[in-house]
Amino acid sequence: MPIIVGIDGTGGGAVPTAARDRRYDEDFKNSFVKQICKPADNTKYFRGPVTFGGGLVDAIQGGYDFVINRRNIVGDDMPVLLTGYSRGAAGAVCVAKKLADRNIKVRALMLFDCVDRHIAIDASIIPRNVEYVCHVIRDPRSESRESFSNDGLKYYPPTNFPAAYMFLCTHGGMGGTPWKVPNGGKPSDFIDEGFPDGMTKITYAEDEKVSKTVWNFVKPFLKTHGFITD
Repeated sequence: MPIIVGIDGTGGGAVPTAARDRRYDEDFKNSFVKQICKPADNTKYFRGPVTFGGGLVDAIQGGYDFVINRRNIVGDDMPVLLTGYSRGAAGAVCVAKKLADRNIKVRALMLFDCVDRHIAIDASIIPRNVEYVCHVIRDPRSESRESFSNDGLKYYPPTNFPAAYMFLCTHGGMGGTPWKVPNGGKPSDFIDEGFPDGMTKITYAEDEKVSKTVWNFVKPFLKTHGFITD
């Protein structure tokens, strides 16, 4: 079985507490990264950072350490697979960069709407030790999280990175956490993401539908490279 590391997106609150972790686990229980990183000896899942980015650097170091430790146990010919969502996707790129310093190849990198909103990291360029990349991003026409710019879009040969594929849903939908209809709301209502981004062009119904489309789109890549088996 390949070595798999995943870092999820931001959520749960602004302070890293047990209560925050409980909220996070409920909100992200069906996230794409969570679905990929099912509990196993060779798989490690990291919660994403709190609101202002705390915890991301620790997750990057933890992901790197996990890969090194598992390679020492199962052998250095075991494929390494990395995935992440939102700022967690930027973290996955940084894990790949740390592995590049050790001349360790990453077989595949699966990024869900990678955004780099952390002053301590740089995820603008996919390192050359990554063999294959699939990156799915929200379509700008969704007007979702317009204050978030995408990262992880640049690369150099020999990395195989055909394109970043766009989908018309919210940033949340891109990570498998589409917005839920609030009490008193309707599926046909447009989603308001609040300050500072405000109203989107996406309804709750559209967000849920397209989020499923995103998952179905990436499944062939995930199966081909061993992230999932079914």
